[in-house]
Amino acid sequence: MSVKDIKKTNLPIDPRSAILLLFIANVVGFMQDSLLVEFATFTALTILLVYCGCVRQGLKWGLIFGLVLALQYHIFLIVPPFVAASFTVLFVYIRKMLPCLMIGTIIVRKIHMRYLLLALRKWRVPQKLIIPLSVTLRYFPAIKEEIMHIRDAMKLRRINGIERFECLVVPLIVSAAGTAEELAAAAVTRGIDNPVKKTSAVDIRFSPIDYISLAAGVLLVGAAFCL
Repeated sequence: MSVKDIKKTNLPIDPRSAILLLFIANVVGFMQDSLLVEFATFTALTILLVYCGCVRQGLKWGLIFGLVLALQYHIFLIVPPFVAASFTVLFVYIRKMLPCLMIGTIIVRKIHMRYLLLALRKWRVPQKLIIPLSVTLRYFPAIKEEIMHIRDAMKLRRINGIERFECLVVPLIVSAAGTAEELAAAAVTRGIDNPVKKTSAVDIRFSPIDYISLAAGVLLVGAAFCL
């Protein structure tokens, strides 16, 4: 494949920067202890979600964040102490996981798996890790599609009550093994285990939004340690 044939993707954000931002979100989320840093992180990620076209998801995470803060700083102050003590830890961990979930939304909805694998190859990640990862990432959408088919079949047969659980689990277990074998065979057919250097019809490159996002992430990490 010639250099002229390689085209740049129109991804809203580079997969490599998305992976780095996911790591940064974990560091900031679990290391910071300042509400100011938390607000800054959430605002920056909301802007990134809107830029990537995930407006509805940004609004959803905003409502969840506002609801959790309202519960912790208003509702829990007027309820009995044992109720507040029972749920405080849960909502604290929800707040710390929100940045990771917001970055995960961008990765799942806006970045195709082949671009993630291309990013890992650019980082020279060993094929022993890329092969199981590629099969695993394809496995969950296939299982989700199988679950939808089983639910449609149960609706046609008007299966209700406790029978729905049995009719969902048993076919799912039977098809899970077959789905894994099919995905593994498809990956081998595409030459994923071929030791030669892989080529791609598209190329991924850092854009200004990637540099801005990573710079903001580094500043937030510094603020999380300082504040």
